[in-house]
Amino acid sequence: MPLGQSKEARAYCGPSRYVQGPGEFNNLPVFAANYGKSALAIVDAFFYEEFSETIPKLFAEHGMTAYTVEFSGGCSDVVLEKLLKFVETLPEIPDTFIGIGGGQACDINKAVGGHFGKAFFSVPTALATDAPTSTHTILHNADGLPHRIIHKKNPDYVVVDTDIAVKAPVSMLISGIGDALATYIEAQASYAANNVCNAAGGKYKPTMLGMAVAKLSYDVLLEKGRAAVMAAREHVRTPAFEDVAEAAVLLSGLGFENTGISISHGMEAAFHVLPGKRMLHGMGVGYGILIQLIIENDLDRFEEIFAFCRDVGLPVCSADVGMTPENRDEYIAKVVDEAYDNRWNVRNMPIYISKDMLRGAMYYLDAYAAEHR
Repeated sequence: MPLGQSKEARAYCGPSRYVQGPGEFNNLPVFAANYGKSALAIVDAFFYEEFSETIPKLFAEHGMTAYTVEFSGGCSDVVLEKLLKFVETLPEIPDTFIGIGGGQACDINKAVGGHFGKAFFSVPTALATDAPTSTHTILHNADGLPHRIIHKKNPDYVVVDTDIAVKAPVSMLISGIGDALATYIEAQASYAANNVCNAAGGKYKPTMLGMAVAKLSYDVLLEKGRAAVMAAREHVRTPAFEDVAEAAVLLSGLGFENTGISISHGMEAAFHVLPGKRMLHGMGVGYGILIQLIIENDLDRFEEIFAFCRDVGLPVCSADVGMTPENRDEYIAKVVDEAYDNRWNVRNMPIYISKDMLRGAMYYLDAYAAEHR
């Protein structure tokens, strides 16, 4: 995405409908009936055994037909091609496609539904990413490199059943909070840099609504995020959990797509160079927020966000993202090189950014964390 290309025109995009609450999964046939009598549910493997039986029965009770197919992970060109071929074997092309599971299940479902020009729904079973609301799918090619498919529309429905989401591992909510917490901080930087937003093909500046939604997400998280994590640890729904669910899925999703991303996401995208299993997306983004605030010299907000990240369980130092005292220098250099050389968004800032600034911020964060753990 080009830097500093925004002109006078502005744009906004979002899902047609958003529904959240306990038991809303059971209303999927009601929502799908707006588009026809048949549906295909692409279901995350973790839920497939259960939902492959309940979903056809649920739709049959409403005089509709539902098919199911298991999604075992790996949002790739190969997996997409297999799913497209599977759809061709069905007695009909379903009127609605429903992605049930994590962000990858929602992403692959958008690609399948978009290919056939049909309605597509996102039904996230955890609150870990912005994928359920967005207008694009991130796929990986045969070499493992990511690329995006931009769809003609956002999901027709995003349905968050909080009875299901609250049972997910608390780490998923913490990741979602990290991803969402960056939205307004990055939006401010991107707007100040005069960059375009994702809406309507990436030619436009954000609307006031896009910026306001990003700010609301940020405010809700800081006020209620700690309480929501406490509730999620006990797997109990509370008003704070419901508010943070909306902030992490809807508000953050609308916010990032209608504003822009910056250092926080650029740093996370570079973490694939680190040893070991890659952390959840929002965990890396949460770390990137702190790096961005140090570089912005916004030290009051840095201290506030550091305390929040520490309290909810987001990474606050290099050790938290997998580095050790022995390899820290090596991997800080590798992360900075990857981010600066290959991730345009680390420079989506209203100020000059250098590798030295990124490295210095990472070392400063470690020093600060050692004094404030």
